[in-house]
Amino acid sequence: MSGGDVGGEQRFRREQHDFDGLFRAHYPEIVRYLSVRLRSREEAADLASEVFLEAFKRVPGLRWRGKPVLAWLYRVAANMAADSLRKRGREVLSPELAESASAPDPTEALPDREALNRALGSLPPEYQLVVHLRLVEGYSFAEVARLTGRSVGSCQMLMLRSARRLREKLEEAGVRVPA
Repeated sequence: MSGGDVGGEQRFRREQHDFDGLFRAHYPEIVRYLSVRLRSREEAADLASEVFLEAFKRVPGLRWRGKPVLAWLYRVAANMAADSLRKRGREVLSPELAESASAPDPTEALPDREALNRALGSLPPEYQLVVHLRLVEGYSFAEVARLTGRSVGSCQMLMLRSARRLREKLEEAGVRVPA
């Protein structure tokens, strides 16, 4: 085992035993990630609470596999978001709820912003995660690779593919994208 692995395992063990610190350090990050996936800050905050409840139950039994606890939290959050989106797709809204859900939110009145949210939501989950970690959280490609268990080159390629897909979706929506 290399020296970097020992340090990573020690950090993993510290986070594993300091749940309060883990929660304080990563709750806002998980909420931001879920907000993008679910397009609802309120729903994201509720689901993030469930992610950390699951973490509270399971983190003590996690085994070191070369990835930080945060990588596991993102995987749990991604799975719970996917479940929530599937469930949401199956729900039939009453006419009143459907009307209020489709009413424009004054905080998101910009058509370009709505088009960007739709374009981001159309990306596959692994693309969304890499974009979120890199652009929203500001992680380096090396950190994104460590959190996702991919190579740096793979993460860079996912970012490139994400950018291409986002550009295509935005142009389809009539949003002018600078070169």
